Amino acid sequence: MRTDAPLYLLLVGGGELENAVREQVAALGLQERVRFLGVRADVADILRASDVFVLSSRVEGNLMSVMEAMAAGLPVVSTAVGGVPELVRAGVTGLLVPAGDACSLAEAIAQLGCDPARRAAMGNAARQTARERFDVRVMSLAYATLYQQLLCSSTSQESQV
Repeated sequence: MRTDAPLYLLLVGGGELENAVREQVAALGLQERVRFLGVRADVADILRASDVFVLSSRVEGNLMSVMEAMAAGLPVVSTAVGGVPELVRAGVTGLLVPAGDACSLAEAIAQLGCDPARRAAMGNAARQTARERFDVRVMSLAYATLYQQLLCSSTSQESQV
């Protein structure tokens, strides 16, 4: 899907592929649409200034960036890898695409880029999900409950011996 919407890509971070990505951006003539922001300490500000969070990983072991984006009220467009499908409810808090399918990823980004109402609804749902599942109070209570269950289970097993 090709769109005339004014879409811009903000790339945060760096790594061994950065020069290759910069070359590809230049070869495609996309320098006006892609910003290389480097390693940043103000990621929360960048998320607040964004409309969509995109994760195009082939493998994903650290889901913190997805949780942070959802907490910031951003819909997520991501490959369905690792634990991402456990966090992102497809069609509700974001869109999931197969890993390695650049066309599907581009189409999902364009869909949300062209539909502010859908983007806002998914972003609100993502923020609500983050509050319900990732908030430190919710997670602390879940850990305390788990510890209590383990303690009770251990105590009951000891009394049976």
